[in-house]
Amino acid sequence: MPLSNIALPAAIGAVMALVPLAHPVSAAEASASAASAPCKGAATCYVDVSVAQVWESPDKVRPVDAKALTNPVDIRGWFAAMAPDINLRRDVPGETQALYGGRVTVVDTMTKDGVLWDKVVVHGQPTPRNEAGYPGWVPDRQLTKHRKKALPGTTAERITSPTARGYGSRQALEAGAPSKGGTEYSFNTEFAVKPVPGAPRVVEARANDGTPIYFARGDLAKVPTSGVTGDDVVAEARKFLGLEYLWSGTAGFGYDCSGLTSQVYSALGITIPRDSQPQYDAGGGAAPAGSAVGERITSPADLRPGDVVGFGTSTSNVTHIGIYVGRNAQGEPMMINSPRTGEKVREEPLTNRPFVGATRFIGS
Repeated sequence: MPLSNIALPAAIGAVMALVPLAHPVSAAEASASAASAPCKGAATCYVDVSVAQVWESPDKVRPVDAKALTNPVDIRGWFAAMAPDINLRRDVPGETQALYGGRVTVVDTMTKDGVLWDKVVVHGQPTPRNEAGYPGWVPDRQLTKHRKKALPGTTAERITSPTARGYGSRQALEAGAPSKGGTEYSFNTEFAVKPVPGAPRVVEARANDGTPIYFARGDLAKVPTSGVTGDDVVAEARKFLGLEYLWSGTAGFGYDCSGLTSQVYSALGITIPRDSQPQYDAGGGAAPAGSAVGERITSPADLRPGDVVGFGTSTSNVTHIGIYVGRNAQGEPMMINSPRTGEKVREEPLTNRPFVGATRFIGS
C-alpha cells in the first residue's frame, strides 16, 4: 500500500509539547538530550517503550504522530488522535513495529529538528529487504543500550494476553484495578520472570534499566519448543477477534494482516516473514534469512487449520494474508484475518477474497 509523504514540521518541539514527554525536545534541551542519547554510538540496542513504531523516514512523520514518538509512548493516545480521520490510520508512514526489549541494530543516525533518530534493522522480523532484519527509523529516545535483566532462577516467558499491565510493585499490582496504572505491554513481549514468594498469582521481571516489573501470573507463559499444532495457531489468532486494524501493526493494540499472522506464529516459537508476499513465498522455498521454510498448498481443499492463506491477483502479487481455521457449519472454508483500515479482526469465508494459495509452516 502506498504511504503518504507528509513532512514533519520544523517546529516538532512545539508539536510534541502538546503531550507529556519523558524527554522534552525544546530548543534549550535538544542538544543535552542528544548528548545523553540512550543508544547513540551503540551498534546493538533494545526497544525501551512498550511498542516502537518503525517509521519509513523521519521526514514523513506527521503532527498527529506526536504521541507515538515519546518515552514512555502513548499508543492508545496516538490511536485516539487519528480516530477522527480514517485516512490518518490508513496512511501511517511506517511498515512495522517493534516490541519492548526487542533487539535492533543501528545502521545510521540523523538529527531532525532537534530530535535524534536511529536507522535500525529489527531482528526477529525476516524480510527480503534486509537479511539482518526489518529496516526503518526510530526516535533514539525510544531505544536503550541496556538489555532487560535476567534474574537467577528465571524462565523466558511471553505475554499471552492481547495486552498486559506491568507494575512497579507487587502491592500496586494486587491493589490496582487491572485497567489502571502500570505500563501496558503487548502480546508476545518476552520477559525473564520468576515466582514471587507468597504470591502465587504474581511473577517478577526486570525492566531494561533493572527496575522490577510485576505481572499477573496468568498474563505470561513459556514459549512452546515443540508440539505446536494448527489448532494452537487458530486459538492464538482468535484472541484478537474484534481488534482494530492498524497498518504496520505488530502489537496487541492493533495489527495489519501479516502483522497478525507473524506475531501469532512468533508467540508459538515459529519465526515467519513479516510481510504478506514473503509469507506466501516461504511456501515455495524462498524464505528470507531467519524464517521458517513452509510447504506450498495450492488448493483450498487441501488446507489445514493454521495454514497461512494468501490472496491477490497472482502468486507474485499477494496483497493480503490470513489464517485458515477450517470449515463452518455450512461447509465454507473460513479464515481469521485483519481486513483493512476501519475494520476489525474477524472470521470470514475465504471466498470473500481471490485465493492464490497458502503456506503451511507446521508439519503433520
